[in-house]
Amino acid sequence: MARDETAHRTEAKESLLDRRSYLKLAGASAAAVAGFGTSSAAAQDGGVILEEDFASSEYSDWFTSAWKQGEYDQLTDQTSRTGDSCLNVNLPEGSHYGMDTTLDLKDGGLLSENPRELYSSYWVKFGNDFDFGGDTFSCKLPGFENHERRPSWDGASDGTNGWAARGEYVNESDGIGIGYYCYHMDMSGNYGDDLRATTISRGEWHHIEQYMKLNTTSGGSANRDGQLTMWVDGNRQFHDDSMAFTLYPENGINYAFQVYYGGGDPSPSDNDIYIDNWKMATSRQTSDQSGKKLELVSNDGTEAVEYEFTVEGNVSKDTYSGSMAAEDNDTITSNGDGTTTVSGVSGNGHGDTFWVDGPIKSMTIDESKWTIRYDGKEVQVSDIVESSGPAIDRFDVTKSEQLGDDRMFSVRWAVSGTDNGLETVEVVAAEGTDINFSVNDASGDSASGWDLFQFPVGTSLEVNLRVEDTAGNTTKQTQSITL
Repeated sequence: MARDETAHRTEAKESLLDRRSYLKLAGASAAAVAGFGTSSAAAQDGGVILEEDFASSEYSDWFTSAWKQGEYDQLTDQTSRTGDSCLNVNLPEGSHYGMDTTLDLKDGGLLSENPRELYSSYWVKFGNDFDFGGDTFSCKLPGFENHERRPSWDGASDGTNGWAARGEYVNESDGIGIGYYCYHMDMSGNYGDDLRATTISRGEWHHIEQYMKLNTTSGGSANRDGQLTMWVDGNRQFHDDSMAFTLYPENGINYAFQVYYGGGDPSPSDNDIYIDNWKMATSRQTSDQSGKKLELVSNDGTEAVEYEFTVEGNVSKDTYSGSMAAEDNDTITSNGDGTTTVSGVSGNGHGDTFWVDGPIKSMTIDESKWTIRYDGKEVQVSDIVESSGPAIDRFDVTKSEQLGDDRMFSVRWAVSGTDNGLETVEVVAAEGTDINFSVNDASGDSASGWDLFQFPVGTSLEVNLRVEDTAGNTTKQTQSITL
């Protein structure tokens, strides 16, 4: 059985830009010609070509053709990401299709010519009980394509008969695999190649960013300089800059807004996929600017230093802050319980910037090596971390006298409780596997003390202070010292 749909798509619906669409375009760039079209240059200036928040049923006005639309897609406010409505696409038991539409940017009046380079992004959430069964190859999400020269998707691409780089999702033991389902000139068989990016979880919103650049041609041959990139939750998870898609790059890029349960078997039960905040642009947009900006700036002269923080809610990278922009080596991880943990590293006066949409529950960072700015103000960890745990009121690390090849240093601390009494105070000094520590019993509402340690001169140490109350709540701070 064929592993992809082979039905010919027909022009079931032609839509014109309505007043709502015109207003959105006018907000980014001036209308260029009658029919509300904009020039490519105008769109480039504003960046955003299209932005749809699924606040009303008029989202269907974007599509220039629709083969499957309006039957299984609807708006819902029951599980939206922002509190407003989002798009709910149902994959009925026994069916492959939830939705299948196309946007031709030129025919839709959004650009004067179809682009050869395009960015798209959207948020996606799979239902908590999303069910896979049988052959799940080629399940599709929205993504790039141009099938003007192709009557169906049956057979390999050869450069003359269309190409596709639609989004893909597949079953994996630890979640749902995300990537591209790609028809290109170097594909390995008659059906699309699985270009896997990463794995995401059910029941949570994830941010998908896509980028495509068509290959060039020389002397009637395709150059292998086309590009595909995918970021998931702000992290670049797939990139290939040596691809060949077509001998006709002048036909440009269209966009298939498709939600499909692929492979030989249909959906084994009623499955739901939710989509929100769809954008198309000529340049990469900040992944999501909801919430407050958090800037972590390393001090001048520091080597690579690490940090970690956890938010009850969503976090996305700000990639447009120059030397302060979050990068690929900074990771954002959804913990599956509504919280998100961010880990990163920077140094030498550079930093990382994030959009934080929710309270910060914990942060591990050496404040002696960082400047922290939150919502435009310079702050300390204690100013922004919401915690029910005990407070660290004093944490001083001071070098003392040298004793031969060793040097002593003291750790002076003071802690206080909240609604619960104190239990223990731990001080740990570590250099690799060489660890010294002190455990102090505590009780009542407050405690203070000091501990003395000794290590070889020149040792670079990480000193951790951890306090726990009788309810098991903990607070931890870290400092670094070189003896």
